[in-house]
Amino acid sequence: MIKIIDIYLLKKFFAALLVTAVAVGFTIIIINIIDQLRFFVDNDVPFMIILEYYFYFAGWVLKQFLPMFVLLATLFSVSLLARRNEFLALKSLGFSLYRLALPLVLAALLLAVGHIYYNEVLYVDANKRRVEIKEYTIKKRAIRNQTHIKNIYRQIAPGHFYTISSFNIKRRQGENLNVYQKRNNKLASLISAKRITFEDHYWVAVEGYVRLFEDTASESYYEFDKMRLPEIQDKPEDLARRIGKPEDMSYAELKDYIDIMKRTGGPYLRESIDLKIKIAYPLTSVMVVLLSIPFAANPKRGGIAFSFAIGGLISLTYFVLFRVLQSAGYNEKIPEDLAVWGINILFFVIGVSTMIGARK
Repeated sequence: MIKIIDIYLLKKFFAALLVTAVAVGFTIIIINIIDQLRFFVDNDVPFMIILEYYFYFAGWVLKQFLPMFVLLATLFSVSLLARRNEFLALKSLGFSLYRLALPLVLAALLLAVGHIYYNEVLYVDANKRRVEIKEYTIKKRAIRNQTHIKNIYRQIAPGHFYTISSFNIKRRQGENLNVYQKRNNKLASLISAKRITFEDHYWVAVEGYVRLFEDTASESYYEFDKMRLPEIQDKPEDLARRIGKPEDMSYAELKDYIDIMKRTGGPYLRESIDLKIKIAYPLTSVMVVLLSIPFAANPKRGGIAFSFAIGGLISLTYFVLFRVLQSAGYNEKIPEDLAVWGINILFFVIGVSTMIGARK
């Protein structure tokens, strides 16, 4: 049975989380508006388009910074309770620091699960729209001047997609085409070609081969000089429009991509790290709660200001180390799992140690 004190602590925490998310999120949006202002003016972007873009941009802020919002909300709410001696009164009633921390840790765990759901279900399509507005409308002059696009990934239908390593917009010609089609979670066919060109309103694969994989584990193979690809409906100008990076895909889309790369011998290390980060990053909310409660429950002379300084330092340390480990993993300097989970493990160990060493 949830006790009254748990409800009280959770109300304080979620109130602080709302205030923090709105205040910090709004600050991030204002900074971005200032940075993008020249594009709005130069390209005469309509006001309603700007509003629509920042509606979706707010979703990006939530995805990227929710663990930081949780950290600051924990520091703020717990510090305020400690400064008012409410924590001291609760301890005098027999509540240990562990017991008082329990509802906040559980709340952080639920937020982490919700963060994963948001990233994989709600965010993907909204983010594609954000990228479209940014690339097509806000920075349309920069797009118009581009002649080469690299690492194109497009879905034709569920389980059917293609990749092009580079594409020349003016020549309407690309290099290193691969078209993958899955059936019953298995690779059914692969079309690979040195080039792809747009001729007479159709895409044509040049100098390639086709591999057909049967259910009986047998395989058919034949080569071709030229082959039309009517299933690809995108136009050359569509390929010039960036729809986001592989890390903007959903978990299922990225996993399918990695599975096919494994079967066909293509590179997938970066994508594999990004896939695991989709789970590891939201769980940061739990780690920062464990780490911040001992600091906030015993505030120093600086009070809430000191707590926010600690929060900023923790956030900066996390993001710097996170990027360092991620980059090292991309370049095969450290094992893949260490690149993904290393920072969370470090924060978990420090958080638990700090919690154990704090005054109960």
